[in-house]
Amino acid sequence: MPVSIWDGVYTTAQAERGKLVYDARCSRCHASDLRGVRGAALAGDAFMLHWDAHSVGRLFQMIRDTMPPDGSATLTETEQIETVAFVLQQNGFPPGSSELPADPTVLGGIQIKSNTSSPLRTGALVQVSGCLRQDAGGWLLTRSTDLEATSLDDPANRASPPRARGDRVVRLMNVFPNPAAHRGHTMVAKGFLVRDDAGDRVNVATLEMIDAACAR
Repeated sequence: MPVSIWDGVYTTAQAERGKLVYDARCSRCHASDLRGVRGAALAGDAFMLHWDAHSVGRLFQMIRDTMPPDGSATLTETEQIETVAFVLQQNGFPPGSSELPADPTVLGGIQIKSNTSSPLRTGALVQVSGCLRQDAGGWLLTRSTDLEATSLDDPANRASPPRARGDRVVRLMNVFPNPAAHRGHTMVAKGFLVRDDAGDRVNVATLEMIDAACAR
């Protein structure tokens, strides 16, 4: 079964050891509160906007392969995974009874996911499927699924989306190449959410057919 990050995937002791590593090796760029100085934010809204729907494995890989950027103080694998545990703790994900392992297979199956009560925000990378239509304003998906946070590159997030449902309409922006050949097909779009009074729009990064017909 998939492991939920909300079930507790690290221990408090592991995160505390990670804090020692972070304070010594990471805080000068990412700040003592993880909000970022010269480096990217590792906590708060900015972190979740970037990492929501990515796997813990992706976060571990980023720390393993790029931190610190000048290579002045290479971290051991144990220090790397302890730092990941600390980052998860500082973002409000609860601790559990077992330590987070430095196992890419295990880490790749744990998705960083916002609390479902938190609304998606403009700029979030989202996925939506629906029936591809065109009107005077351009391309849109009708009878679409709910918008959900996604990732472009995490294998754990490449599962086929659910079939289109409901009366929801999501307008697509900057669709390229021209998808006219797929008019009337069920499509899945991934892109960046634009949310305002005009309704939900998706600035498209990828658009793929999942059914040659539209759900009735």
